[in-house]
Amino acid sequence: MEVLEIILLILAYSLIIIALFLEVICYTKNIETLETIYFTISLLLLIVALTITYFFKPFNSDSTNIFILLAMILVALTTPLHILEERRHTIKPIFKKLLIAFSVMLTLLIISGHFIKILNFLQYVVALFLGISVVMSMILIRITKPKVNIVHREKMERYIAIAVLILIPLSLLTNYVVDLNGINTKIGFTLPLIFIVLAGSKLWSDIERLSLFKPKNTVKEQNLINYSLTNREKEIALLLIKGNTYKKISEQLFISIPTVKTHVSNIYRKCKINNRIELISLLSS
Repeated sequence: MEVLEIILLILAYSLIIIALFLEVICYTKNIETLETIYFTISLLLLIVALTITYFFKPFNSDSTNIFILLAMILVALTTPLHILEERRHTIKPIFKKLLIAFSVMLTLLIISGHFIKILNFLQYVVALFLGISVVMSMILIRITKPKVNIVHREKMERYIAIAVLILIPLSLLTNYVVDLNGINTKIGFTLPLIFIVLAGSKLWSDIERLSLFKPKNTVKEQNLINYSLTNREKEIALLLIKGNTYKKISEQLFISIPTVKTHVSNIYRKCKINNRIELISLLSS
């Protein structure tokens, strides 16, 4: 049983690290959000905390348990934040502020909980917070539409949401049956499986995003005319679609980076879009 846990952990580690690497690349190309990167980092921190606590017993103490709880709070916070950033919804910004405030308050309680002897109680609060956060985020995916820049993975995200909603109770049931039969497990299967599903979906998504920058993508001249772009703006639009950074564009066109940013802002305004992925979807054939 421990061998299976180790295999799942190795797979989870691999997918999370690769997904994080691709997300950083996508962020440099202005096609990924910081919220998503924070979410992946929080998953990595949680799985590191679990590994240290359960597989390296000399380090097993209240401090490592606190590390796990803090990582769980971070996952509970970043999961809905990155979902909200990617979906079209009517949820007011005050919700984000309340979510952040509650997370900060819970974090302070965890840090002080060791001294005031309420850590055992707070473990249940954190677990409940994480469970509600993940379930509500998956439901949000099911009932809302994606923004243009992630519309390519809409069907996959909905399947992932269903998978997570089914996976959580099934994995908990499996862990219960295993414990009932006296089989010793250290981490269980629930969290590693969820990590694998979430990291795998992000990995696939970013591979698809990066594939949009392949040379095969062409731009219809008529599309450029439709949006009244100047010759310089057309030039910059083509370079953006090819995946060039602002710095590379400034070097190729011999203009300053602030000038490039101004042209890019004008392009987005005229095309009524917000980012590079939307530009690619709008202008590419």
